[in-house]
Amino acid sequence: MYKTSSQLKREAKDSLRGRWKDAVLLNLIPSIIQIIGMFFVALFTIGIIFLMSFFMATDFGSSSKEYSPESSESIRSDIKNEINDNLDSTDFEDLFDNTNVGFTSYGITPIISFVLSFLTIGIAFTFLDVIRKREEQPIEFKDAFRVFNGIDFVPVFLINLLMYIFKTLWSFALVIPAFVKHYSYSQSNFIYKDLAEHSDVRSMGATTFITESRSLMKGHKGRLFWIDLSFIGWYLLGFMTFGIAMLWVNPYMSATKAAFYNDLAKDRFLIPTNAEAQEDDEEWTSF
Repeated sequence: MYKTSSQLKREAKDSLRGRWKDAVLLNLIPSIIQIIGMFFVALFTIGIIFLMSFFMATDFGSSSKEYSPESSESIRSDIKNEINDNLDSTDFEDLFDNTNVGFTSYGITPIISFVLSFLTIGIAFTFLDVIRKREEQPIEFKDAFRVFNGIDFVPVFLINLLMYIFKTLWSFALVIPAFVKHYSYSQSNFIYKDLAEHSDVRSMGATTFITESRSLMKGHKGRLFWIDLSFIGWYLLGFMTFGIAMLWVNPYMSATKAAFYNDLAKDRFLIPTNAEAQEDDEEWTSF
């Protein structure tokens, strides 16, 4: 019997009780980036609302004034003169330089997304340990960088690269299949973490973890989707606070997702198979 979303949320909050400060620090870098994004989105939205209300309150036609060909010709002349003045004052070299800056930003953005995704995976791994070990598992800021090592980096990179390629290919077909595949592949990183604790994952293909995730999520994609929906209110709160609330929402959501995997997989990927155990025994007795 699996836990409900409310039970998983309660488990996440219980695991973080008295440790919210550490959890916020663990999520600090992704949260700050998210806060910056939400801040500008909120400002843009407020600006759009203000402009819409301003123009709606303005009498565009000035119905009290009568239309005349002379006034229309005067307006066209003013617009033409304004355009000519702007063209004359434009420095096209500066415009070209600004365009280059724009292209440079497009090159930087994927790098930020790449680093951010690895930080998120490291944070998720830490919260899974917290769900299982509770107070015995420390929560430290450096844990967010745990994937950037000589053991996990390459396998995790290959797993997420393949997931990105697969989801992109599915998106060419239809949006809904790509959406479904997102949930099918969602547990791949957690499965890698568990298998890496007792197996030589270097001998496994990256598709192994994706395939296991697809098998594990059969009949459970709707459960995870419902959990995501249940956080919409928290995201609205984060939006209304210009992203500040996300400092606490992100740890809460990450711990809930970790609790979901722990409840779904149980010990399926933690206990070595008979073949693995026999192989370990042979290595031990070969001396």
